[in-house]
Amino acid sequence: MSHGRPPRRIRWPAQGIDVMSTVRNRVALVTPADQASVTAPLDAALKAMREGNGGEWHWAHLRSAVNCAMAVEKQGVVKGLRDHLHSAELALQAISQRAMANGCWQATEVFDAEIEAIDTAIDLHKFQLKNLSTGEVIKALDYAQAEIRSTGGKVLMADTTLQGERYA
Repeated sequence: MSHGRPPRRIRWPAQGIDVMSTVRNRVALVTPADQASVTAPLDAALKAMREGNGGEWHWAHLRSAVNCAMAVEKQGVVKGLRDHLHSAELALQAISQRAMANGCWQATEVFDAEIEAIDTAIDLHKFQLKNLSTGEVIKALDYAQAEIRSTGGKVLMADTTLQGERYA
């Protein structure tokens, strides 16, 4: 007896949706190839900073990685890294202040403690990428971009893709 309700209607999935690609893009862990495409520029930027010839673009790569790592920390997916990431933020801020002392970017000396803090933050970001799904990474990136824009900063878009999605 239907008790006055119309019978249940079968709802078929919408045509043209590839369910497996949706699952892969949102639920699956970040692939090692995508991890490598994200972390390779970070390793190159850290090497340039360590050698003392890091430019503003290298600094921006490192800063964006720390911003994304902080966004993941705020999401609560991988927790307990805030102090290490904050020390890397302070180190990058000090490097920026020294490099921009005369109004334009000049490569500056980077101290061992700063390199150590940044290196630790990059290693922790790599650890985060290994433990996050692609959807969680994209959510963290959107959060980091919104936070940067809300403080009046500029978001630089890199050419790196994350399984067809954008990565800044």
